Amino acid sequence: MRRLSRIFLFFAAALACPAQSGAIDPAARRDIDAGNQAWIQGMKEASAAPIAATYAENALDCPATGDCIKGRAAVEAHMKQRLSQYGRAATASVASAGAVQQGDFVYEWGRADAAYPDGRKIGGRYLTVWQKQPNGEWKIFRNMAIP
Repeated sequence: MRRLSRIFLFFAAALACPAQSGAIDPAARRDIDAGNQAWIQGMKEASAAPIAATYAENALDCPATGDCIKGRAAVEAHMKQRLSQYGRAATASVASAGAVQQGDFVYEWGRADAAYPDGRKIGGRYLTVWQKQPNGEWKIFRNMAIP
């Protein structure tokens, strides 16, 4: 829990520094929108690969429990396991509430939700840090569900 609190404080401090912020790079916006759409499609198709492809190799994914998953391969394995339990979502959505860029990082926050034919629902608020990769693509560097 302490680790998750430190991560949250880091993100909060970073977002509180608007003097270092600028307009979001159009390439970043494109990749973020595509990444959010990949999550929607991945949930509807119960396919982890498109979701995992949005993560950087050294990504850290932290669910609401605070048990963080490190690395793209581990994120994909976790998503496969989770999707095998839930199956295909009837509906899925991502609503970005805002984003700010600081250098090679874009901090995006919002809400993601999925609903299943049997009535189960998952989702909630998120904070995602996207990082510009050496090849110019933007990938998820850190992702955190906000309980």
